[in-house]
Amino acid sequence: MIEKLLIGAGAMKAGTTWLYKQLETHPDISFTPEKEIHYFSYINGMGNKLSEKERTRKYNRAIERNSRPKIVKWYKNYAKPPSLDDDWYCSLFADVPEQAYCADFSNQYALLAEKDLEQILKVAKDVKIIYTLRDPLARLWSHVKFQYKFVGEEHGVDDISVSDFRKIISKPWFWDNAEYLANYRRLANVFGESQVKLLYLEDFVAFPQGSLWGVEKFLDIAHVEFLPEAANNKVNKTKEMAMPKVWERIAKRRLRPIYDELYAHGLNHPSWRW
Repeated sequence: MIEKLLIGAGAMKAGTTWLYKQLETHPDISFTPEKEIHYFSYINGMGNKLSEKERTRKYNRAIERNSRPKIVKWYKNYAKPPSLDDDWYCSLFADVPEQAYCADFSNQYALLAEKDLEQILKVAKDVKIIYTLRDPLARLWSHVKFQYKFVGEEHGVDDISVSDFRKIISKPWFWDNAEYLANYRRLANVFGESQVKLLYLEDFVAFPQGSLWGVEKFLDIAHVEFLPEAANNKVNKTKEMAMPKVWERIAKRRLRPIYDELYAHGLNHPSWRW
């Protein structure tokens, strides 16, 4: 069983990769060679990112890249079993010192039902959750651009029709990431409010060092000096393009209830303007 587990369950395009990049060198936090394991979403039928074929592909890639023996050994264990269970998951963190947090970041975890989130409690004694948020309109637009980039059609963002825009933002897997309050409530119900920390992308941009210090305090771990140039780097950048006004009006109509409930429950960031 894992002693201390840190779950990064941020909304898609809300800064989880940036946070991972800053924390991966912290001596009290240990990430696996695979940033996103997706174990708890995979065993609950969300995607095939842990299929035997996919894990074997990553193991072979580690060999082809002449990765360090320790990394190759980890991927061998990662790829080996045809079926996965909690023991396999815990084995991925076998070399982590007892006092350090084992870290597992996945945007999909915020979308899990409470009964599925409860499975995390079966593998770790102490679980801390970081849930990152971003202005809903800005996050939605970034997600749209990222989706087109992901499928190799980033150039086509300029030519999205109004009809296509309505369709993409209506897809359940897309819209679920915008349901901040519902996602947060499930996390808080399962793990307890004191075990869930909300962070905002806007603070990463305006005050990166302060955001990272807040994480250290939340986890009760040693303070380290983060490099300013690293803290200010953008990751997973998408095409610089303002959202066309007609799409903005459509998105705002859909997002109005999201903003209303976030403001009503005090989960909004002060910089958000509606």
